Amino acid sequence: MDHSSTEKKELFESILDHMKIAVTYVDADGQILYANNAARKRPAKAPRDMGVNIRDCHKEASNEKIVEIFGDFRNGRTKPHHYVSTITGKKDLVTMIPVFDGGVFSGCLSHVHPLNLEGPERTF
Repeated sequence: MDHSSTEKKELFESILDHMKIAVTYVDADGQILYANNAARKRPAKAPRDMGVNIRDCHKEASNEKIVEIFGDFRNGRTKPHHYVSTITGKKDLVTMIPVFDGGVFSGCLSHVHPLNLEGPERTF
């Protein structure tokens, strides 16, 4: 079945909105271009809405780290940055992944994964 690009976009956004993991995409200047439901619900100084600068959502100390991480990406770092956040009172693993367009840093995809998952442990 063929889907239009609009239908595909809506499908992907619906899938991401059903995830418990917070997913955000910002451009190289930090403007939010996408935030799923879980990301919009995370504690922040400002709502994580499209067009808001991600720096408006964080404290100054966090913004200094964001500037440093984006600087690494602008300088060609292709490996993700990982750190642990405790803003929710629990430990969350935050991963910031650089996105490049033609070799130039164009944005950052981040996801926040709880480290204290509940449920039965399974071995596969």
